[in-house]
Amino acid sequence: MKHIIYMLIFCSLYGCDNISNSTYVSNLDSLSILISNDSTDINFLKERSKIYIKNNQFDLAKIDIDQAYGLFKNDIDLLLTRGDIYYFLNQTRISKESWERCLKINPNQIECRQKLTELLCIVRNPQCKLMIDTLSIINNGLISIPLIVSLKELGEYGLAIDFLQKLSSIHPRDKEILSLLSVIYSDTSVNNTHFNIELAENKFEKIIELYPDHSQVYYNFGKHKQNMLKYDEALLLYSKNIELDSRNKHSYYNMGFCAMQLAEYSRAIDYFTNAIAIDNSFLLAYHARAYLYTMTNNIDQANKDWKTCLMLNPSYIPALNALSK
Repeated sequence: MKHIIYMLIFCSLYGCDNISNSTYVSNLDSLSILISNDSTDINFLKERSKIYIKNNQFDLAKIDIDQAYGLFKNDIDLLLTRGDIYYFLNQTRISKESWERCLKINPNQIECRQKLTELLCIVRNPQCKLMIDTLSIINNGLISIPLIVSLKELGEYGLAIDFLQKLSSIHPRDKEILSLLSVIYSDTSVNNTHFNIELAENKFEKIIELYPDHSQVYYNFGKHKQNMLKYDEALLLYSKNIELDSRNKHSYYNMGFCAMQLAEYSRAIDYFTNAIAIDNSFLLAYHARAYLYTMTNNIDQANKDWKTCLMLNPSYIPALNALSK
């Protein structure tokens, strides 16, 4: 009976032609009217909290969701939303509690399991891999890209590749899938037994073929070439990245390193200078430029850069050692 009365209030204010039951609670002002008349209706509180989330008003969303949670603690949608709000507010303990409660109510609730798994992996909880395995079983062998990234970070390269290949069979042109495969195959970490130059370069080239304006692939490919000591090729790829992303300080820094390895010291100094122009607190770029100034007997400029390093980090040992000579 109350809902009918509230519906009539809404209709009198806004009109109800062609408005569905889900639509009539979508307006913040109308919801506030309904809640003022019945502050115990968790559906109204949930809907208003979702509007607050969309408006980035997470503190207000928290008030509504806490009130709803105090009224009824076993609503799946409420628990999902509560977890999202507290995650944004960096109170992950309550997010974890909300999504765990959700799974106690329904162990097969995919969205709750997905969110809880991602949270556990982000905080490096030991249960991360087990949760991924369970999620994979429930979800027919498919897991999300963020979880595959977590597997890579855990050193589970083979498992990460298996999941990526399953996704790739469904989405063969997906940029994220191809990018992550290229990164894994080009990863030179000691424990990556799946490092494969041919497969890595095949994936890099495929991404460039499909997405020629994707700046990150040129950076990643350039880093791969740099790791393979192919500095001229790396410089070309970094240059392409800069064409598409002129504010990438890391490309300029890596270009400086490559030029330095090629004994092109003046060119290298220019690259490090470009990196510093983008970020005047880029300590490593000052360090590298100071080192090159020293190598080219420009001691005054080197000392200026070492002093800047100390301004950025007063205990920076390389700068202290350089200036004490």
